[in-house]
Amino acid sequence: MKKIILFINLFVTIAAAQYAEGQFIEDIVFTDSDVDSLSNIIYTQKSTKDLISSGKVVVISFFNPG
Repeated sequence: MKKIILFINLFVTIAAAQYAEGQFIEDIVFTDSDVDSLSNIIYTQKSTKDLISSGKVVVISFFNPG
């Protein structure tokens, strides 16, 4: 059990230490999917830069259990 906790603590520390506060990072582009009224799947390309410049809040979750 102690090894698992140590591994998780080490992983989180390394993952969080990659960028310093205020440091600029590259723009992240991803594919978003949505379903229209006819049950067709619509794929669109989005980027974090476009979302932030439009006034939206961006939350990136790496530990989503679902």
